[in-house]
Amino acid sequence: MMQPVEELLSDSKEMYLVTIARLSEPGQPVPLSHLARELSVTSVSVNEMCRKLQDQGYVVYQPYQGVWLTDSGEKLANNTLRRHRLWEVFLVEKLGFDYSSAHQIACQMEHITTDLMMDKLDHFLEYPKKNPVGEPIPSSDLESRQSSPTPLTKLAVGSRASVFRFDVPESASSFLNDAGIQPGNEITLIGAGKDNLLIQVNQEHVSLSLALARSILINQID
Repeated sequence: MMQPVEELLSDSKEMYLVTIARLSEPGQPVPLSHLARELSVTSVSVNEMCRKLQDQGYVVYQPYQGVWLTDSGEKLANNTLRRHRLWEVFLVEKLGFDYSSAHQIACQMEHITTDLMMDKLDHFLEYPKKNPVGEPIPSSDLESRQSSPTPLTKLAVGSRASVFRFDVPESASSFLNDAGIQPGNEITLIGAGKDNLLIQVNQEHVSLSLALARSILINQID
């Protein structure tokens, strides 16, 4: 029998649903290899968990293709994202934490926070629309405000964005990480040439080829 949406899930199941929501793109299943890499687990573990989540009605799982959230799964994922991102706003804006520390603390708080507490925190923060790195916060009725991430090449010169993710070879990934271009970090597009983009991250300028920039997905910060 399908479990009700309101039933509490284990931390690991919540993390799977939230990660699937974060990796989802319109009309496309999330490949299990992407899910395994994001969660730093084995493909066997991903397959086992996705089967369990499908049995509970939270995902649709198709071997060799990927996984989608059902309406129930999306509702639970958005609930967790709301808790997580509201805590990030509170920790950064009210307590002065840097985003990296706030993110780690929010990962713990999201699992022990009630909906009533979230409603009160949302009111206290005056209903923020986005977290400190520009990721949208689902509303109290759990309708997602999340827009699809776009390639860095779509960002206008002078605009800011937070890095969402990138799927690149290991050598390119090492280069991006060393340059501070990591998921959650803020970047600014300084200039655009025929063959490359110039961005600013952590007060440093970094030149990226257009081919590499196309592989970097971002969320624009208003």
